[in-house]
Amino acid sequence: MSHETIRFRTEDGYCVITLDRPGALNAINARMWQELDAAIEEWLANEHAGALVITGGPRSDGRPCFCAGVDLKQDEGDVRAGDPTLQKKATPSAAHWSQRRPRQPMASTLAGLAWAPKISIAAIDGVCTAGGLELALACDIILAAETAQLSDLHAKNLGWTGGGGAATNLAWRVGVARALELCLTGDTIDGREAGRIGLANQVFPSSQLMQKAEELAGKIGRIRPAAITATKDACRAVQDMDRLSSWLHSDTVFQALFNEPDAGEWGPGRWLKGR
Repeated sequence: MSHETIRFRTEDGYCVITLDRPGALNAINARMWQELDAAIEEWLANEHAGALVITGGPRSDGRPCFCAGVDLKQDEGDVRAGDPTLQKKATPSAAHWSQRRPRQPMASTLAGLAWAPKISIAAIDGVCTAGGLELALACDIILAAETAQLSDLHAKNLGWTGGGGAATNLAWRVGVARALELCLTGDTIDGREAGRIGLANQVFPSSQLMQKAEELAGKIGRIRPAAITATKDACRAVQDMDRLSSWLHSDTVFQALFNEPDAGEWGPGRWLKGR
């Protein structure tokens, strides 16, 4: 589909989605949800792109911006259920992952991203709040600029909790007590603080953010696709299971790699030949 609210490009081993509504602080409207869905589907269908970077284009005045959340100036129904295509979320995924998807329309795109069999990276600079924070939290890895401004304003400004899992996913990353504080105060933290509390994996000067994000995406995206999926599944198991169960699950994932169609091309023999 043609893109009006995002920019999408494919590089060696990864794809990049740039939110592009500069006059609205990259706020998400119904069209952007559709375009995000389509771009994510295109990324997942690309067997040569194991990673995805999601970032935001600059504001109209040139200042950096990730996403100010859902566009509240449009009819709420347009975002939540207005367009029938927003109800269709058939992102390809491993069978047991595809069952773990919320039925609420707004959350479904984010869940499809979180449980995709590939790796997504949020590169955040400038404003990142509410639905924008939920989009970032759905990604596997978060990189932030020092000048990033992260917050969750659902409770403070709207008297809601986030429909895309803001509170849950924030607690999953930084702990319950810290998530409660951020969600209920609406306080803004910068990139350095996000890194300190574990919300961001790495923090960079604004001028280096996209270079570092694309370097990481390329490094991850060019390795064996099945290894990406298996590693993501094994790491996630640690937070879904007790230690013994996750260890046993990791062994199951390891064994599953031997049943992949490309299994014969990988393993110790490949590494020894490379040496």
